[in-house]
Amino acid sequence: MKADCIFVSIASYRDDVCHDTLLSLYKNAQKPENIYVGICQQNKEGDNDCIGNIDDKYKPNIRIIRILNTEAKGPTYARYLCSTLWIDEEYYLQIDSHSSFVKDWDIKCINMIKEIKSKGLSQKPVLSHYPREISDHSNYNETTERTVSPRICKPFFNTRDMISFMGSEVIDSKDKYYLTPFVAGGMVFSESYFLNELPYDPNLPYVFVGEEILHSIRYYTHGWDIFTPKENIVFHEYTREGKPKIWTDNPYYSDMDAFNKIRYLLKLDPDNSKLTSEMKVDLEKYGLGKIRTIQQYYDLTGIDMKNRRVLKNFCRKDNIASEEDILKSNENGNVSLNNNNLFEFKNIILFILFCFLIYFIYLFYKRNNYKRGNRK
Repeated sequence: MKADCIFVSIASYRDDVCHDTLLSLYKNAQKPENIYVGICQQNKEGDNDCIGNIDDKYKPNIRIIRILNTEAKGPTYARYLCSTLWIDEEYYLQIDSHSSFVKDWDIKCINMIKEIKSKGLSQKPVLSHYPREISDHSNYNETTERTVSPRICKPFFNTRDMISFMGSEVIDSKDKYYLTPFVAGGMVFSESYFLNELPYDPNLPYVFVGEEILHSIRYYTHGWDIFTPKENIVFHEYTREGKPKIWTDNPYYSDMDAFNKIRYLLKLDPDNSKLTSEMKVDLEKYGLGKIRTIQQYYDLTGIDMKNRRVLKNFCRKDNIASEEDILKSNENGNVSLNNNNLFEFKNIILFILFCFLIYFIYLFYKRNNYKRGNRK
């Protein structure tokens, strides 16, 4: 074990600021010699290389897998490849390749994990949230804004009947840790031994929406507790308008196979007949844990699976969702047909059709009896 060392996982897709992220990472670390980086670079020929202008003294600590963008399979596959570059560093940080860091970010992250454990809040803590917008960083005031940090509020059911996350709200943590059930892909920090318990799944091609809720539930069911960081660590570029995206570069882009796999794992669709044989490989290895149940997760987050709505908001007092929150928790409406409802609905339709059939048979015999009566 490389004590007090941090492995930083960076998935980069044709990102022209990946090298800026590395510069910020090392420049702002208190102990840059303890920072090891694993990059999955997915570039088109002629794109900027992530480590092209990095100081030579940092390069021995940087490991990189380079693949063509035509071989890319989305962020989940890239994060898996990054994880294969980890070599026993004590801590693990996952970020995106368009990020910037606060001063002494490394020590702050480690200290937060140690403090959570020492206070008895959790022995398996994870720090995660949607970081603040990168444009905030240039005018960031450490003295007045250190604890003013985003918190993920609530999940919702999107139009594809997948659980997704609402945006976050910027809230003053007042130097306290807030327990939430949500892992965001752009900032995850924990002790690295989580990889032994819930390794990254290499077989979730092209998934974006669905990655975060699956990772959240995998952490939770394996006994890990997720906290919003009590202070800002990293800033993130979000929209990235006009920059290359995998779904515009690849005309055959489709997440359907992996999407069905995630829906099955999350019990959104218990029918595994929709899974291809490839998606059924190692389902248990890359699935949920056994320390807590998925229903306990849904209870914690206020997710009402039967009626497809969400009854909690972690940015509200006592985590209680407002009526408006609940109304907005399903893009298809408050209540959608889940499998049980659908089964009941089909039975009702069949019963109505049966009644119509009996009625028409009755009319048919009544008419024939009437005709026979007139012939007598």
